[in-house]
Amino acid sequence: MFGSVVQRQKWLMQREGLPRAEAYDKARKEFYDVRHTQDIERRVAKEEAEFVGAFWGKSAMQVGMQLEDHNHEDWREWALKEIVALKQLQGNVYTGLENEESVPELGDPATEEAMDELENVPATRKGQEALGDAVVHP
Repeated sequence: MFGSVVQRQKWLMQREGLPRAEAYDKARKEFYDVRHTQDIERRVAKEEAEFVGAFWGKSAMQVGMQLEDHNHEDWREWALKEIVALKQLQGNVYTGLENEESVPELGDPATEEAMDELENVPATRKGQEALGDAVVHP
């Protein structure tokens, strides 16, 4: 019928001499009536087509929801793997053993060298006393 509510409002103001607010209200109501009529026509046309055997694929909304569900499941699997990895890492932190290679051996030259360096560390630092032996990983 007409392209824009604002264009129709301008036409009503120029041709019919309506004030701005009244012209806008009239144009808006006309637009809603036209849209309502078109929606009814589309709905009836769709029902008639389905009655004679038309088949409609998924709507854009259904396709979007399906893609979103798929991505959500992928994210969920990734998140579960990350949680398991973090829990394993936390368990390793508490034991102090991340893997077999990080365990210091007394016969290892690198371990002996690190132990010699520890002998030179003072027992107190900035007023703090050392309360126990520390194992240093090379």
